[in-house]
Amino acid sequence: MAQRHYDLPSLKMLATFECAARRGSFKAAAAELNVTTSAISHQVKSLEQDLGFRLFERGHRLVQLTSEGQDLMETLTASFSNLSIVVGQLRTRHTAPQLTIGATTAVSSLWLTPRVTRFWRSHGDITVSQNVRDRPFSRPLQLDLVIEYAVEPPKEEAVKLFGDTLIPLCSPSFSPKSCDDLGALAQAPLIHMDAAETNWTNWPNWFGSLGYTGPIMTRQRVNNHTIALQLAQDGVGIVLGWKRLAQPLLDSGKLVPFSTFASEAPGAFYLVFRNGAELRPEVHNFSTWLLAHLE
Repeated sequence: MAQRHYDLPSLKMLATFECAARRGSFKAAAAELNVTTSAISHQVKSLEQDLGFRLFERGHRLVQLTSEGQDLMETLTASFSNLSIVVGQLRTRHTAPQLTIGATTAVSSLWLTPRVTRFWRSHGDITVSQNVRDRPFSRPLQLDLVIEYAVEPPKEEAVKLFGDTLIPLCSPSFSPKSCDDLGALAQAPLIHMDAAETNWTNWPNWFGSLGYTGPIMTRQRVNNHTIALQLAQDGVGIVLGWKRLAQPLLDSGKLVPFSTFASEAPGAFYLVFRNGAELRPEVHNFSTWLLAHLE
């Protein structure tokens, strides 16, 4: 057998192992790579035979890395990330500068999109593509930037954008017009949100932060904050709103505070960078501009 210059296993076996380790399942890796589960198993077994030690402890449905597998995975993650950065930089030499940023529907429509429009007025040569979703963005990040709410600062390179205050919001035509008693507010028609992201403050959390632990009424349950805001604008009920995020709706009079009660959100909104993305000129220019135009 011809000697390999770097004395490494085949890149196909390494890439298959990285996918299986990242997904924690041969079946999930097979779906991502569009091959059969047996093909994943065969590649991993061949890699283990090449290296001379086991990389996984096999379970009924999931697989768990051995200590050797963990060491190899950490090295591959760093190496593939660096390779991705270099390839991306080479590609951008021959294309117009562009970046991708992820956000929830509400953050995109109420906060991010108006700022992207303003950014284009002075940086028309940079394309900013948005990836809008109301589920948590998977790790490691595939987008250059992500705006997300977090109680603890993200593990990646990140910059705090702003904190916020949570207040009850409703349509100006909603009746009764206002409420200054927590017990009465808890029995008003409240719009609840069931989201995939579990760190958002909900009505029980909010009432609890103000010392109220009694029963709470439910008018509607939705899984999207933008839908909840629209229901409130339509007079269906009261939504727990982010004051700073909903400022455009407050300024236009589409929504008004239902009471004087307010609670500071326990977390903050962060601008999170994919590993190495902050080194790209277009990402640096956009993030610097965004931080300078927070208001």
